[in-house]
Amino acid sequence: MSISRADFPVLERIAYLNAGSVGPLSARTADVMAEWERKGLVEGRGSHSAFDSRRELRERLRDRMAALLQVPAENVALTGSTTDGCHVVFSGLGLGPDDEVVTTDAEHFGLLGTLRSRGVALRTAPVLGRPPADTVRAILEAVTARTRLVALSHVLWLNGQVLPIGEIRRETGLPLLVDGAQSVGAMSVQVSEADYYTVSGQKWLCGPELTGALYVADPERLRPRLVVDPALFGVPAMPGAARLELAFHPGSMVAGLLTAVEDLPADAFERAAEMTARCRELLISAGVQMLTDAGQGTLVAFTIPGIPPEDVVARCEEHGVVIRSLPNGWLRASCGWWNSAEDLERLVASLPLD
Repeated sequence: MSISRADFPVLERIAYLNAGSVGPLSARTADVMAEWERKGLVEGRGSHSAFDSRRELRERLRDRMAALLQVPAENVALTGSTTDGCHVVFSGLGLGPDDEVVTTDAEHFGLLGTLRSRGVALRTAPVLGRPPADTVRAILEAVTARTRLVALSHVLWLNGQVLPIGEIRRETGLPLLVDGAQSVGAMSVQVSEADYYTVSGQKWLCGPELTGALYVADPERLRPRLVVDPALFGVPAMPGAARLELAFHPGSMVAGLLTAVEDLPADAFERAAEMTARCRELLISAGVQMLTDAGQGTLVAFTIPGIPPEDVVARCEEHGVVIRSLPNGWLRASCGWWNSAEDLERLVASLPLD
């Protein structure tokens, strides 16, 4: 089953353009989550059948996520976020102060903060605003004989710039971790181009918060954060990437993400790209300073010189338009398949451009 714009109650009133932070929630997803909570309230959460139901649901979600990513289910771990996925990889590799990791100058703190918590030596490649060939060259120049891993985003959270991850992996010859927070659910991806690829459930997939996934090309290369003896504790052995999981998500969250992924329209990526191109055109025509090139991801970054970005965001919200400001002083609109031409026109009309 797929859904339409009409299935998102927030869109009745709001031009919602911030899926880059948290996507809109459909009524069907919310209803499914509420039903799982109701069952726990009425029937209890700790019965044998309740645990079995949650385990079965997790495997259904794993299978559906694997189908979306076009990879085998045994290579998919369920996580709490892209940041959680980064933790799984960095701790699983045993990265520490003696290790060097190459990253970029436009990464989210979810990736950078996780790396810094490991105490690794970071080498930063300048890629923001540069064409693909220059991006690959900058990353190659940052690599040394000590580099153990390249860790970067597929789509940069600051401006929607798409990095050529397949070429980066081939040219460096190094293991590659990709932060997929701004790509999965927004555009077509080939996660198998990377060794590790993190997925956010709450953003472009429009699932509940604290959900996500991780693709791992070779699960045996990573050390689990939790090692459990199935015979001793009476739990089933977890094969493949599932052995890397730490959290046992509440049934309502798993059911919510499963529903959201199942409801993703077949033409979602094409519609999102169309809305992004139109948003960019309208903003340029309105006279803003555009910071996103054409043909990138579904994030559009811009500035209005002389006006604090927080003031712009507040004014937009007063007019029923949700965008966000970024730490570097830019503004960002996130364009999803659910958006309409009217949403984009409302955005432009709400900007202080007089």
